[in-house]
Amino acid sequence: MNIESTKNESDHYVREAVIRLFGLQLRAGMSPTVLRALAKECIAIASKDVSGPSTKMSLDLSRLGSVLRTWHKETQFLTREGLPRSLGIDGRFGLRSLIGTHYPRGKFEAVFSKLKQVGLIESRSGERWAPMASHARISELSQETLAHLSEGVAHFVETVTQNAIAATKEELLFERCCKVTKLPKSEASEFREFVRQQAFTFLMSVDDWLESRIAKQLKADKKTCTAGVFTFAFIDHSPRKNRRRKRTNLRS
Repeated sequence: MNIESTKNESDHYVREAVIRLFGLQLRAGMSPTVLRALAKECIAIASKDVSGPSTKMSLDLSRLGSVLRTWHKETQFLTREGLPRSLGIDGRFGLRSLIGTHYPRGKFEAVFSKLKQVGLIESRSGERWAPMASHARISELSQETLAHLSEGVAHFVETVTQNAIAATKEELLFERCCKVTKLPKSEASEFREFVRQQAFTFLMSVDDWLESRIAKQLKADKKTCTAGVFTFAFIDHSPRKNRRRKRTNLRS
């Protein structure tokens, strides 16, 4: 496998995110000179926390999730009870076949190693493997999480920009937010759990809709595009200084 080409592929969304953010700044009126100075400052700050470039390959977090989803949805990988079967490496419906539906054949070993490394699959008796969940979540900083973050930033900026110049309401894409500034810290854990449950339900509904349309598109042999949603929550624990508003003396 060509590591350099794979690395370039994983860098794609990083470039897209940076380009779109810079483009947004230019649209807002910032001059190229000021933007260059800002970029240099950001690079200098980021360099202080980075030990060196990574040569690890990115395997696309969404594709890893698709492997697990297929394992939980497609009948050839299910038991009579509708549960995911434990699979061997080879065979008509083995792991090599399953992974091959979402990745090129040459990436099997890398994908298989990643699934084991991050605990998305577990070993069963007889050299067979079973999924730990129906979706992919990697709790470490990796090329996959970097690509996921960069893709999300790039698409978010693109959506905001396109919505700002959309000619009609029909052209608008979903982009909303809600925020409060005085949530008690004691409620933070409950907030995390509430959003996790709501977001999972939302994502599964959208994912089911998209997956059902993918099958129709493949049969119809029509032109295709990439579509999806990103969701995230945030809690800002940074201290906020109470700023007093300056009063203007209106008396003459």
